[in-house]
Amino acid sequence: MEIPELADLIWLFEDEPSPEMPDLQWPTGLQPFRLRRGDREVLFSLDPLVGEAYITLYVDGHEVASVGRLRRLETLRVFRRDDYEGLELKFVDPSV
Repeated sequence: MEIPELADLIWLFEDEPSPEMPDLQWPTGLQPFRLRRGDREVLFSLDPLVGEAYITLYVDGHEVASVGRLRRLETLRVFRRDDYEGLELKFVDPSV
């Protein structure tokens, strides 16, 4: 799987990954990143070695949407535009 540098993910999420198991350092294991804007928060968890991701959205601390076990990621790309930045996920299967 092709992924951005860790520094680019930290820049995008304004957060360093905080694995549940501290002995698993980047890029091993599930690595969660959080981004907060006011009462909204996104939790993006990535396991780079197996190409799997999870995305959860929160409002006022309550989960409002979750997409889990996004598997067979081919490419993860951070992009920057004049008025926004984002994360693009591409899958091995183009129909996903």
